[in-house]
Amino acid sequence: MKDFRALSFQSWAILLLTSLNLLDYLDRYLIASLGSLVKQEFNLSDKAFGFLGTAFFLVYLLASPVFGYLGDRYGRLKLMAGGAVLWSLATSANFWVTSYPFLVLTRGLVGVGEASYGTIAPAYLADILPLARRARALGVFYVAIPLGSALAYLAGGFIGGHWGWRYAFLLGGLPGLLLAVALYRDSGAGTQDWGFKNETSRFWTLGFGLWSLWRILTLRHVTLGYGMITFTLGGLAFWMPRYLESAKGLSLAEANYLLFGAVTLAGGLGVLVGGYLGSRLLRVTPGAPLWVSGLGVFLALPLAAVAIFAQSPGLYIPGLAGAIFLLFLNPGVLTAVIVSVAGPARRAQAVALNIIVIHLVGDVPSPFLIGWVSDLWRLQTGVSLTLLALLAGGVLLLAGLPHLVRDLEQAGERL
Repeated sequence: MKDFRALSFQSWAILLLTSLNLLDYLDRYLIASLGSLVKQEFNLSDKAFGFLGTAFFLVYLLASPVFGYLGDRYGRLKLMAGGAVLWSLATSANFWVTSYPFLVLTRGLVGVGEASYGTIAPAYLADILPLARRARALGVFYVAIPLGSALAYLAGGFIGGHWGWRYAFLLGGLPGLLLAVALYRDSGAGTQDWGFKNETSRFWTLGFGLWSLWRILTLRHVTLGYGMITFTLGGLAFWMPRYLESAKGLSLAEANYLLFGAVTLAGGLGVLVGGYLGSRLLRVTPGAPLWVSGLGVFLALPLAAVAIFAQSPGLYIPGLAGAIFLLFLNPGVLTAVIVSVAGPARRAQAVALNIIVIHLVGDVPSPFLIGWVSDLWRLQTGVSLTLLALLAGGVLLLAGLPHLVRDLEQAGERL
């Protein structure tokens, strides 16, 4: 009976946190699905529009270490609930935006709220799950990335096309408020809320703690490799609706519906398959998560090239779907590695460090760089930068294999 209650609690936690994560990514990528409408109303260049993505991720990475520190010391659930409230309200506030600076401000506030949730939620799941179940559970949690992104494209295409982009933002922010209330109620209902208060609580120790985590070689390789994947996914997620319009001749609605279908089916399946393989193949080798990720990235490279350069829908649509599937093998398995090699007392900080690095080298610069290159030459040239990032990412992930077993043992994980 006790085991059943524990399983029920774990399942409820995964369901609730995954649902909130889905809304997290829906609100994050609504701006990408509405790009043509927003650009037209504010008369923005590609570089200015790309900065909206950069502004979000810049705030997101700067706020993440603060929430990682607080989450490891003072509990996780209330911080996650507060973050969900903030990003939901900031998303809906775009309904009243009257200028480009106001739009930048609301994107920054969304970044603060999502930094709280994105940093702490994976650490909380690692707290309540054993090593053998983490990759699979985090695979479920991160299936919200493609599904939430896909819903953003669907909502942007449908609501934006019928009632305007402001209503898409207004409606997109409301569901997160309801789930945040459910999460906050859990925090006051006897649910265990991890926080390692016996650790020193002086904030100045944050920098030293992050540096000590960075010295873990597996974490370093995985984080840098994940950053290259994030450069690709963040850049393509932000620019692909616009690229499909300008380079492939699709309408705004057609581009968003194509991305909705490809990201939902291929991306969702990829996250689940990646989490399953990462857990299942641990019986064969402890390096299974990195093999799954590294080989998947190398296989995605030629398919991404086809998606970018081919003009025939019979080529670029399968190429796009295949690349999405292979790239989305990564979120669950790589996060499972990161929280495992960090050890239980530093999990939220390890996720925070991962967020800082992957966004600093990934989707903070990529939307802006792609837009800048597009203004200088053309959008296809800018989007092609993602291919170089994929090559570097695959090399970095596989370079972490020689260090993985030792780092897991030093973190006290049972293999």
